[in-house]
Amino acid sequence: MQINPGDKANIFSTLIEESPMPIALYTGENMVIEVANKAILKAWGRDASVIGKELALALPELKDQPFLSILEQVRSTAMPYEAKEDKVVLLNDHVLQTFYFDFTYKPLLDQDGSVWGILNNATDVTELVNAKFKVEHSEALFRQMIYDAPVAIGILRGRDHIIEDANDELLKIWRKSKAVIGLKLLDGLPEIADQPFPEILLKVYDSGVAHYGYETMARLEHNGVEGDFYFNFVYDPIFGQDGEVTGIMVVASEITLQVVSKMEAARSEERFRNFMYDIPMATAYYETENIVISLANDEMLRFWGKDKSVIGKTVAEAIPELNVQPSIDILKEVYLTGTTYHADQEEFQVNISGKQEKRWFTFTYKPIKDSSGKVYAIIHAAMDVTKLVRLQQQKDEFLGIASHELKTPVTSIKAYAQVLERMISNEGDEKKATMVRKMDLQLNRLTGLIGDLLDVTKIQSGKMTFNPVEFDFDAAVDDIVDEMQYISSKHKIICNLNSNAIVFADKERIGQVITNFLSNAIKYSTEAAQIDVATFSQSDEVILSIKDYGIGISEDMQHLVFDQFYRVDGNLQHTYPGLGLGLYISAEIIKSEGGRIWVNSTLGQGATFFFALKIKSFRSSNQVQSEL
Repeated sequence: MQINPGDKANIFSTLIEESPMPIALYTGENMVIEVANKAILKAWGRDASVIGKELALALPELKDQPFLSILEQVRSTAMPYEAKEDKVVLLNDHVLQTFYFDFTYKPLLDQDGSVWGILNNATDVTELVNAKFKVEHSEALFRQMIYDAPVAIGILRGRDHIIEDANDELLKIWRKSKAVIGLKLLDGLPEIADQPFPEILLKVYDSGVAHYGYETMARLEHNGVEGDFYFNFVYDPIFGQDGEVTGIMVVASEITLQVVSKMEAARSEERFRNFMYDIPMATAYYETENIVISLANDEMLRFWGKDKSVIGKTVAEAIPELNVQPSIDILKEVYLTGTTYHADQEEFQVNISGKQEKRWFTFTYKPIKDSSGKVYAIIHAAMDVTKLVRLQQQKDEFLGIASHELKTPVTSIKAYAQVLERMISNEGDEKKATMVRKMDLQLNRLTGLIGDLLDVTKIQSGKMTFNPVEFDFDAAVDDIVDEMQYISSKHKIICNLNSNAIVFADKERIGQVITNFLSNAIKYSTEAAQIDVATFSQSDEVILSIKDYGIGISEDMQHLVFDQFYRVDGNLQHTYPGLGLGLYISAEIIKSEGGRIWVNSTLGQGATFFFALKIKSFRSSNQVQSEL
């Protein structure tokens, strides 16, 4: 079948009209729109009424855009013009909108070589360009995120791991400048060539599986000096649109200080454990509020009668015999309160070679606290003082027997001395009588020492008896002061008795304490002439104070003055003789009566001794008035 020329023209026109590619034909100097297919009319946002109009009039929005001048240049030079992704603003739905086109302006020549028209072919690439802009914007945001990130981030591209990006934090970690960006990783960081990182990077690149490193050491060079540093890091593969790995994102954080501190802590812990094992004292280390045995040296295991299988167990589980003793509750209290607990000569039932034995320990539970003050562990240090306690018991038994046996002959000697003194006095030999009286005074001193030894024995055995009665405290003090004033004429004892209290206690024992206080005040203030005695009430207590102006007691020794056999140090031991039992006995008496005893002193400026007892009641106003 043959097609005539007219039909061919119609077919060609139809092809142009229906083509999805925008096509237009401009003729003449004024660029009259001779042809405009549906696609270009749609792109322009116009209908077929613009055909036959000048382009500048049909699309007035092109006035301030370069296209009309470009068309004029093509017409005048007969040279085609091609553009890619060029921007054009068109009025579409009465709104100026931005579009992007790939287009050509092709000049059409007549037989004389003159341009009679310009063919405009175009491809709308607006969506493609906008998508490209979005990708570029996303990439820009991504890169900005890398630069602004508080952690070290970098991008390595290709199998050569070219450093495409590295933020300041990563450059700081690498100890490098921005000069490494664009270099292969091994060119920028040659010192890592013999380290495992290049191999790990290739494995991530080939497998597409991320690699995580924790507390990993890297040897890096800075200013010509290499050093060891530690990092947590991630090598995360970057995938392209085809699903293939195109690069690796590096995310890292330097933890050198933390790791070094951790290593130092581990070394310190090792030194601590070695110290705990080597120390000659029994030691253990407990953790958590459940009191778990974290460490116990051989000496402590021997005390417990256990082996190393107890490590990691709670004390309650490992040493069940302690469940009926107060130790576990005390440990938990130390953990909760953070207060050190110390015990001297505490009695325990322990397992020795499968047998339960009574033993005595001096021990300390010392809480260990973190920087916030919270207890995280307890150190237990102990000494087996069983031998010492038993020796003390034997000594006390000996003293008890010896003092008891001495008391009877001394009492008899004292009686004979008094009879002898009277007989000699009656004969008129005053010189001999004076010597016998001095002997009687020495017997009184010996009787006092024997009495102190008996009291100590009774205290140690728990056999000291008390006979409490109600008595006027101030009156009892006044009576004892009168007696002591008679004995010591050198010191003036000044009284200020204002308690008006009635107490319920053993009057004789309390008198023994007051006498001891006064005797010490007289003994240790030989260069002074005054002793002050005062009583007063405070809350529900009556308080006695006796102040001397003698040698005083240094602050570091004051906690020892109420201990058994405590005496002054150095040359003063001969100046102020005694067994050092009086204050110990006094303290035990006051404690047994439910009271308190203490001392305040400055070396060289005298001392003030105090004790306090609970008040039973106060004297009535009539009683006070009658005394006045």
